[in-house]
Amino acid sequence: MYNDKNRLHEFLRDLGYWESRVTYHTRNDGSGAFTSRVEVNFADGRVVQATGEGGRKTEAEIAASTAVLKVIHDEHPDLEVDWDEIFVEAQAGDALIKLGAYLHPDLDTAADKSRWLQKMESDDHLISVFDHMQASGDPDVAIFGQNLGNKRKATFVEALVWRKFGSKWVTDAAKDGFGELASFLRGK
Repeated sequence: MYNDKNRLHEFLRDLGYWESRVTYHTRNDGSGAFTSRVEVNFADGRVVQATGEGGRKTEAEIAASTAVLKVIHDEHPDLEVDWDEIFVEAQAGDALIKLGAYLHPDLDTAADKSRWLQKMESDDHLISVFDHMQASGDPDVAIFGQNLGNKRKATFVEALVWRKFGSKWVTDAAKDGFGELASFLRGK
């Protein structure tokens, strides 16, 4: 059965954490009811806790998981990563990397531009950028655990490219230009 305990574990996997980052302290109060306190430790030093009660140990742990997810949502919204949004931003970041290659003043030939793109757009390079950022304590990646998948690392770096540099390129004039480009491509 899929429940909030499963959702909590999935949430943590999406951030690159093993389930060992979650600790349940569950006890029976003697009357048959159970109380569970869940504690979640994040790489940036945050510890988020909540409690729940239930007639069985599992019910108490699910209730505690529900409560901790609410605390995360209410008090730590930066931990809620929307991967669908990140994938969209990564596509824009990838396009920005391509545009950067074609506008780079030191890349003269098509071969130069192609070599630069092959290096800068490769997942291996983007993963190394993420790993360097994480090792140096960069706050842009501080919420992620050590077990974030390589594809997500590369995707997140492309999204960061868009977040950090997109506004420098997408001005009001550029937006008008995009409209004109779309009209041209539609044959109008």
